[in-house]
Amino acid sequence: MVERFFRDITVREGSFSSVRELESSITTFLALRNAQPTRYVWNAKGEDVLNKIQRASKAMTSQAGG
Repeated sequence: MVERFFRDITVREGSFSSVRELESSITTFLALRNAQPTRYVWNAKGEDVLNKIQRASKAMTSQAGG
């Protein structure tokens, strides 16, 4: 979600001349987004999510032991 957030405010190298300008852009973006919120629609199937979690768990376990 963080990547999507920064994609939405179109942060690119050289886009902002200062931290203050970046902060201002983020604040403006959030104010506009909160004024007209959109519902998040989950597209993944529950079974697919659970399978992915199981694969990640197995991968982490094998790395920890190996």
